[in-house]
Amino acid sequence: HAGECRTICCEGISASRLLPRLPALSGPVLRGYGRGSAKLGFPTANLPCSLFQDALSDLEKGVYFGWAALDGDVHKCVANVGVSPSFVGKENPEKIVEVHVIAEGRPLPESFYGEELRLLLLGYVRRERRFDFSNGPGELIAAITSDVATATAQLDRAPFVTYRHAGWLVAPASDPSFEMIEPASG
Repeated sequence: HAGECRTICCEGISASRLLPRLPALSGPVLRGYGRGSAKLGFPTANLPCSLFQDALSDLEKGVYFGWAALDGDVHKCVANVGVSPSFVGKENPEKIVEVHVIAEGRPLPESFYGEELRLLLLGYVRRERRFDFSNGPGELIAAITSDVATATAQLDRAPFVTYRHAGWLVAPASDPSFEMIEPASG
């Protein structure tokens, strides 16, 4: 199956292992559907994926974790890459990246629409899947809560913690971009 993904395949990669190549995305935060915050209690920052849809097609759908630079500060984050299949009939027409910035008691900007978000994905938690909403969004909320706990714990450990200060995250603002970064050796 490895040949099917030109860039990165995540199936079978444990959350404790660094991805073989690190997706690095940047762009202004766009207004989404408001579902993450209003329906689930997990506000998300959405990147302008239409600008790099071709590159994004090589990134496997699923939940990732890493570091997000926003408003001059670097935070832990989880990111869903996919089409939001749980919102049946309202799935996204193209693959998107929705980032939940983990505040960990630190203040976040009231609104970051239009602010540049720089995202460095380091690990893979799980595949994107459809959750059954017939009894409400509880199952999805429990999964996201677990994803956030996994991200928070892993990002405090080596090798993930060292990337908090990666030069790419603190680079000056630029045009929206998607690139793959080779992991640091050693």
